[in-house]
Amino acid sequence: MRFHFSAILLLLSLTLVQCVVVEEAPEAPAHPPATAGQLPLPPPSPSHGQPLTVEIEGGSAVIREGGSIVSSFPTALPNVEETRWASEQEQIVVKSRGNHGPATVQLFNSRNGSELGRVFAYEIRNGQPAWAASMVE
Repeated sequence: MRFHFSAILLLLSLTLVQCVVVEEAPEAPAHPPATAGQLPLPPPSPSHGQPLTVEIEGGSAVIREGGSIVSSFPTALPNVEETRWASEQEQIVVKSRGNHGPATVQLFNSRNGSELGRVFAYEIRNGQPAWAASMVE
C-alpha cells in the first residue's frame, strides 16, 4: 500500500493538534526578595494601618492598632473619665481622677506612651491649653 504525501501530512497535522503545552507563570513572592547586603523583609502585619483604639485597664491606658499593642502607660489617677484623640491619633488626651478631689488631664504620645503635658481640669481657662480645652470643669 502506498500513501500519498498529502495523506501523510494530514495524519501528522491531526496528531500535532492534539498536543497541548501548558506553561504556568511562576507565583509572585509575598514580598520582594532581599538584595545583596539586606535582610529579607518580614511579611506585612495584618494590623498595620488599622485605626488606633484605646482600652482602659485599671488606671492604665493601652493603645492598640488592630490586635497589636502599640503603647501602654499609667494615668495620673485611677479612674479614667474621658479620652479623646488629637492630631490624627498621634496623641491622646486622658482625663482621670481619684475617688475624691480634682481631675487631672494629660496629653500622651499615642505611639510611645510618653507624657507630653499635664494640667488639673480646674486650671483650664479660656481654652488653654488648647489640647485640654474639651476636658474643662
